[in-house]
Amino acid sequence: MNAQNNESLPRLFLRSLPQIFRVSPRHFIIEYIFTFLDALMLVFTTLSLQDFFDRVTGLVGGNISLNSVLMSLALFALLKILDEAIDGVANFYGEFYAGKSGKKMMNLLNQKVDRLPAVQFENPDVLDQMNQAYRGAYDVRQLVHVFMDILCLYIPYFVFMGIYLYRIQSILLLILPLVFTPVLASHLLRSRYYTKLDDQTVTLRRKEEHYKECLTARPFFKETRALGASHFFLSRYTLTFKKIQQLRYQTDRKSQGVELVANTISLAGYIGILVLLISLLVQGRITVGAFSAVLTATLEMFNLMEEVFNSRLNELSATAGQIKKYFRFLDVPEQKYGSIHVEGKKALVLNHVSFTYPGASTPALVDVSFHQHPGETIAIVGENGSGKTTLSKLILGLYTPDEGQILLDGVSLADIVKDDLYKNFSCVFQNFQCYQLTLRHNVTISDFSNMHDSDDTQVWDALNAAGFHVNTEQMTQGLDTLISKEFAGTDLSRGEWQRLSIARAYYRPHQFIVLDEPTAAIDPFEEDRIYHDFMKLKKNHSAIIITHRLGAIKLADRVLLMKEGKLVGEGTHEILLLESPYYRTLWNAQSKYWQ
Repeated sequence: MNAQNNESLPRLFLRSLPQIFRVSPRHFIIEYIFTFLDALMLVFTTLSLQDFFDRVTGLVGGNISLNSVLMSLALFALLKILDEAIDGVANFYGEFYAGKSGKKMMNLLNQKVDRLPAVQFENPDVLDQMNQAYRGAYDVRQLVHVFMDILCLYIPYFVFMGIYLYRIQSILLLILPLVFTPVLASHLLRSRYYTKLDDQTVTLRRKEEHYKECLTARPFFKETRALGASHFFLSRYTLTFKKIQQLRYQTDRKSQGVELVANTISLAGYIGILVLLISLLVQGRITVGAFSAVLTATLEMFNLMEEVFNSRLNELSATAGQIKKYFRFLDVPEQKYGSIHVEGKKALVLNHVSFTYPGASTPALVDVSFHQHPGETIAIVGENGSGKTTLSKLILGLYTPDEGQILLDGVSLADIVKDDLYKNFSCVFQNFQCYQLTLRHNVTISDFSNMHDSDDTQVWDALNAAGFHVNTEQMTQGLDTLISKEFAGTDLSRGEWQRLSIARAYYRPHQFIVLDEPTAAIDPFEEDRIYHDFMKLKKNHSAIIITHRLGAIKLADRVLLMKEGKLVGEGTHEILLLESPYYRTLWNAQSKYWQ
């Protein structure tokens, strides 16, 4: 990790180059052929400028005709026009390529996120890396572009100019280090400052974004305003913003100090070059044309060095930390899957399963073991925080146990092929998602591979089974109604959204379904109906119902009782009432509400 944090920009360039090149090799090559031609044209215009001034000097001395001077001027103008045209073509391809490569980098990140173990989303360090990686994705193209310009434009230009200066007078080669050294030293120092700044502010930026969402995002603003919490979040947002700005100000101040010193040294170098050129001209060692051309070229070289280091590489220095985090994030270990195919997925066994969340000191699950028979419905109950939801995520293969094994048909989840691991599983979570899609797509995304071949009857069957009633006045386009106020569609109540999430689970082909607090936003009467309909629909499928509301557990074949991450009871509802004081306490606390 430390080695990668110290990775230099050239090393990052070598790592980035294959990714960017693969986006469109043909366009990449064309862009930098024209970039190289641009370097040649800069040299040719310098040579042409010297020729023009020498001819003007000859014209004044009566040795050269006016026609010859005009021809030289025409050649210089033509080369300048051609240079501008070549530069325009290179820039056009550059802009085109930036869009394509930026999209490609974002797709790589999206695919990477999809391959991460789900437990990584519980890790703040990984979330920080992800935030920086997404901010750095577009900078990867810029990194390659700057370094390719250095290789194809700046280096060739300075090499050709070095040859040109040497051929005039070898001492003129001193110009190059006088131009190059101060700016390079300034860049290296400023790069370190901004990399450190990025590491210092990444967590603050995530907090700032969250406070902003609490103030402005639709899921938050109603409760924030109703509770009078706007001032609280505004103050938190302002305080975090000020902290970020303070750190940036301190970094900018140090950076500007370094730039001031570098510019002073560069100015002294330029004055020294001017004195040198005047001395050579007085001694007759260079012509007036050479003096003019070299002086003009020196200004061009100073401008180019300023452009590449104090502008382009300086921008990269400010985002170097994000680029490093981009590659660091790509190196985060991915979810590992096995090679064994499992078709049936009927029998489920947990053997001494334990699990602890990243950064937590207390295990969420401790030594949990049970066996679910094919077609059996198990209810897992317990107070909030007892480990029920964590257990559901382990059963679904989203999390991997720290200890113990979870077996499907005798095969460990860790050994099963990815497609088979999630195939024939369906689920409903308490924290369900409200997708801003059409009603049809809100249901059919659970079986994406068959989305375009789906029968409307299947969609309606899933909606009816979940108790979702379509209001024809509200949903004038039926299944094609957009469920999103943000995009000029309609909206649903919390309970309707939950029914829609249940319909999504029903629609997905499955032999095994996990319902994690599936009716938390639905009234008890509707909850009872949904559970009874579910039992009719589930046929011979295996099911796990996770709940802290005990009204539906009589429908289960067996009940597992959780407390503080441990399995503390197992049996039917009646047996647990007789044998478990803890279960009896939970039951008595809730039963009065429906008796």
